[in-house]
Amino acid sequence: MISIALLYLYRYVTISEFFALREIQVAGNVRLGSGEILKMAGLRTGMNNLAVRMGDVEARLLRDPWIAGVSLKRELPDKFFVEVRERVPRYWVRQGDKVAYADAQGRVISEVEPGKFTSLPFLMVDPGMEEWVRQLPDMVGVLETASLPLDVNNAAWVRLSRSRGVELYLENADMILNLAVAEWDVNLARLAAVLEDLKRRGEIRRVREVTVAGSNVWIREDRPVSAGN
Repeated sequence: MISIALLYLYRYVTISEFFALREIQVAGNVRLGSGEILKMAGLRTGMNNLAVRMGDVEARLLRDPWIAGVSLKRELPDKFFVEVRERVPRYWVRQGDKVAYADAQGRVISEVEPGKFTSLPFLMVDPGMEEWVRQLPDMVGVLETASLPLDVNNAAWVRLSRSRGVELYLENADMILNLAVAEWDVNLARLAAVLEDLKRRGEIRRVREVTVAGSNVWIREDRPVSAGN
């Protein structure tokens, strides 16, 4: 009898208008619209709050390649909260004959769509350099936060090259920076010192390429530079 009573009680509360959803809040989304998320989750106002299966909602949302995590909260009688954690695109990468978004570690997220176009640096990885992709966030992060007289946040492309290490093309400055991955911190310090010196001399605008490897620094400019450089 108790079981039957509980069953009837469950049926009653899951169809009762008292528990109908009147407010559904979505948070944490940047790329995805709130309407998109609610449609994927299968949520809408008027649904019975207690009838919503949170495990099913989470599973449906996690099928979307842009959603990395989901947090759900039910507040009786008529409120429901959805918080998502989206994957952050950092690069474009080639995927067959198409272009896709990839995260900071080069992991593919989704193909680039015209309707939601975001301009990002192109990531290229030479054969044999795949293991360095995992180090890419740290390496590029050091460059972005270093005291360089250039804005490396606006790189047009990044390449992990077997011969040159990490290559960045700065479109605004029309300059390529090449840093060998061995002795990274030392090479970065040498690069900063050379760029600062070129800036002080008033020659940095003529520089097209800087390569740092070991104890050597090579500079390619539009025309010969002053003696001693």
